[in-house]
Amino acid sequence: MFIGIDDTDSKKGGCTTYIAAILCENLNVLGYPKLIRLNPNIPFKTRGNGAISLEVNGDYDKVREVVLKTVKNFSQIDEKNTNPGVVFINSMDKKGEHILNKFYLKTVSQLVTIKEAEEIAEKVNAEVYKFKLGRGIIGALAAIGAKLKDKTYELLSYRIPKNYGSERKISEESVFEMNKRTYPLTFDNVDEETGQILITPHGYDPVFSGIRGENPEILERSWKMIKVFEKIERWQIFETNQATDEHLRKKKISEIKPYDCVIVKGSVSKEPSTFIGGHVIFEIKDETGRIKCAAYEPTGKFREIIRELRVDDKVKIFGGIGKYKGTINIEKIEILKLTREFKREVPKCCNRRMTSAGKGKGYKCKKCGKKVKEKEIKLKEIPRDLKLGFYEVPPRARRHLSKPLVRMN
Repeated sequence: MFIGIDDTDSKKGGCTTYIAAILCENLNVLGYPKLIRLNPNIPFKTRGNGAISLEVNGDYDKVREVVLKTVKNFSQIDEKNTNPGVVFINSMDKKGEHILNKFYLKTVSQLVTIKEAEEIAEKVNAEVYKFKLGRGIIGALAAIGAKLKDKTYELLSYRIPKNYGSERKISEESVFEMNKRTYPLTFDNVDEETGQILITPHGYDPVFSGIRGENPEILERSWKMIKVFEKIERWQIFETNQATDEHLRKKKISEIKPYDCVIVKGSVSKEPSTFIGGHVIFEIKDETGRIKCAAYEPTGKFREIIRELRVDDKVKIFGGIGKYKGTINIEKIEILKLTREFKREVPKCCNRRMTSAGKGKGYKCKKCGKKVKEKEIKLKEIPRDLKLGFYEVPPRARRHLSKPLVRMN
C-alpha cells in the first residue's frame, strides 16, 4: 500500500520528514521513503514545501491506525496555516500511476487547488483524511505519484526534543572537510563565498542536519565524517527530487502564469539596473512579449554576472514567478550569444588626438588642420568580460529543486 503525508509542520516547528522517520521505525517500509519538494513559489508553503510518501507492507487497517495516530501526535495542527492531509492507496494499476504522476508534475510546477486533488483522489480510489482544510492532500497525492527519472538522496538527522530551538552544536571544520572529501557526490554542504555551512537549518524544527548526495552509500560515509556535539535521536535517508530541475517548464513569455516555474529563452531588451536593497533587475523579450528578471540581493556575486548583460544578448532564464507574473526570480542563466560592442576610436594626428569638428562632422587636427570625415572614423570592438555558458546562484540562495551545475556536468 502507498501512504502520502503533507502539511504537518509550521514556521514555528514540526517537520513532515520527522513523521516519516518515525513511521519507518514502526512500519514495514519498502525501500527508501520519498521526500518530494513541490512548487517553491506557492504562497501556502511553510518552509521547504516538501511532502513524503512511503510504500508499506502490512495489514491495511493496522497501518492506517498507526499512520493517523502518528500524524495527529506530531503535527502542528493548532497552528493557523497548518492543514495536514493523509492519503492511503491500497494498490495502483498503470492507469492510476499515470494519473498520479501527471498530477505530481503539475504540483511541482504550477498552482493546484484542493478541489483538483479531491478529484484525482476519487479517480485513483484513494482514501483521504483531511485535518482542518486538508490542503496537505495535494502534496500527499503528488508524493505518491512522483516517478523520478532523475533523483538524489538526503540523509536527515533529528535532535532530541529538549534541544529544539537551541543552537545546533556541530564542528564546522568537519563539515568543510567532509565536503572536500565527498564533493561532488555530495553537494550544497557549504557556501564558499561566505564560508558558511548549509547542512544545518536554523529553526525550531526537529531537524539537526541534512546532507544531500547522489546515493545512500556516500551519505552514510559523509554522516560519519561529521563531528556532532549533541545527542542525535535518529536519522533517515530519503529518496528525493531535490536538485533535479523537475519544477521547470519551457514557456513563451505570453504563456507565463502566477506561481509558474519556467525556462524562458529570449534577448535582453533593457540593461540591468541595481535597485534599493542591492537587487539587480533587467528585461528580456521573445516574439510573444517582455518580462523582467531579477537577481535578488541574497544571490551575492551572481549579480556581478547579471550586471554584465547588454541589450540584444541572447539568454535562457531558469526561475520562478511570484503572485504576479511580472518578474522571474532567477535560479540559473545560460548565456547563449553575446552582442558585439564597439566604440569610436578618436583618430590621431601630429602625435595627439584629434578634436571634434562638430556634431556629425568628424574630427580635425588643431596643429595641422587635417580633417577626418565621420564615415572614415574607425570603430574599435570592446572586449566582453562575460563568457558563453551557464551561471548559477550560490548554494545559500539555491532552491531545493534547482539543479546545481555540478550535476548538469
